[in-house]
Amino acid sequence: MDRLEPRLRRATAADVEELGYVGPAAYAAEYAYFWDDSVALARHLATFSSDAFSRLIERPQVSVWVAEIDETIVGFLTMIVGSADPIQSRAGGAEIPRIYLLPGVKGHGIGYKLLECAIAHARKDDIRYVWLDVMASARQARSAYIRWGFVELGPTRFSKPVKAELADMIVLAKQLD
Repeated sequence: MDRLEPRLRRATAADVEELGYVGPAAYAAEYAYFWDDSVALARHLATFSSDAFSRLIERPQVSVWVAEIDETIVGFLTMIVGSADPIQSRAGGAEIPRIYLLPGVKGHGIGYKLLECAIAHARKDDIRYVWLDVMASARQARSAYIRWGFVELGPTRFSKPVKAELADMIVLAKQLD
């Protein structure tokens, strides 16, 4: 399969409507089976709404990066500068709470490219490490993060009401200095 060559850029207020479609679609495609409670899932999907992205983009410590193909957003990454990891509580970190891609573009290196773009900017801001958490059951994502230089720091739990056997998460970090 050919590699897709996305255009990567920082999101702006003009992107929030499109992100409000892409975010819930990408999340639901990947994790809808985690939820027995449809109302709870709908409430969680609202955290990917255009209003949620609008509020996120306004925060000075937050950056949202998008991947576009043919001028259409197919994935995004969010980064929160100044966020200490929940396992070691080290200062100088940046959290990457969300990296999501639409199903048709997965497996083309776009997630890695988004991550590298965000890390390049984190280094310019003297961030010492980036961290994220991943569902323990998401073996493919976990393996990718390890390949990309992340190390496991420890376990945590997803705070939303998903199926109990699927709530385990792993916190990973990547040193930048």
